[in-house]
Amino acid sequence: MSEIQEVRRKAEESREKKASLGPDIDLTKYSLESEKHPQLSSLKDLPEEYKKRALEAGIDSEEGERSGSFFQLDHSVICARAIQEGLEVSSTTEAFKKYDWLKDYWWKAVDAASDKYTAQAELKQTHGYFIRAQTGIKAIFPLQACLFIGKEGLAQNVHNIIIAEEGSEIHLITGCTTAPSLRSGLHIGISEFYVKKNAKITFTMIHNWAPEVDVRPRTGAIVEENGIFINNYICMKPVKTLQMYPTAYLIGEGARARYHTVLYGHENSELDVGSRVFLKAKGSR
Repeated sequence: MSEIQEVRRKAEESREKKASLGPDIDLTKYSLESEKHPQLSSLKDLPEEYKKRALEAGIDSEEGERSGSFFQLDHSVICARAIQEGLEVSSTTEAFKKYDWLKDYWWKAVDAASDKYTAQAELKQTHGYFIRAQTGIKAIFPLQACLFIGKEGLAQNVHNIIIAEEGSEIHLITGCTTAPSLRSGLHIGISEFYVKKNAKITFTMIHNWAPEVDVRPRTGAIVEENGIFINNYICMKPVKTLQMYPTAYLIGEGARARYHTVLYGHENSELDVGSRVFLKAKGSR
C-alpha cells in the first residue's frame, strides 16, 4: 500500500471521529453538489456584489498591488494566476497531478485522520489552492486567495498547500466569505505551510461569514532553520460555529512562529480558537 493510499485508509476510519474540542456537527446536513462555474480572465469580471463581499475579506478584484490571485467559487476554481515571476498559483488538485513530489507534502503538517473534518477534506476534497515561491524569490506584493461560498447549504472542503522555498518570502492574504444572500453552509479548510531554510511566510486570514455557517479550519506549519511563520487571523462578523487550533512545528535552529488573532464574539456564535507551537530544535522560539 502506498503512502497516499494509507492516508486515505486512515481518513476512512476517521469519518465519524468527533473533534476533541467544540460542538459536533452533522456533515450530512450540507450538500456536496455544486454547479460548475466558468473561469474568468480577470477578477474584474466578478459580479459587483461578489467583488464587494470579497473586498470586505481583503480580496482586491483590481489586483493593483498583488503578486497573484486565486478565487474559488463553491467547488470551482474560476481564477488562478501568478503575476510575479518565480511564484506559482494553482488549485491543489491540478498541482498534485503536475508534481509527483507534492506527495511528500500531502498531509505532513496536518493529520488527515485527526477528526471527521480532516477526513472529509481528504475523502471529498473540492480543490483548494497551491502557492509556491521558488528559491530566493521575494514577493513584491501580497498574493491573495478567496474561498467563496455562493450556494446555500453547501459544504466546501478545501486543501491548501503553501511552500516557501529556501530564502524566499511571501505574504498571503486569504479571504473567506459568502454571497450576500447566503445564510448557511460549511467550510472545511485544511492549510499546510512549509517554510524552508531562511524563508518567511506571513499568512493573513480574514473570515467574513454568514450567521449560520459552520467553519472548521485545520492548519499546520513546518518551519525549518531560521525560517519565520507569522499567522494573522481576523474574524469580526457573525458565524454559527468556528473551531480552529493552528499548530506550528519548529524543526530547525532559529525557526520562529507567531500567532496574532482578532475575534469578535457575536450573539449566538460559538468560537473555539487557540494555537500551539512545538519546538523541535535548540534555538527555536
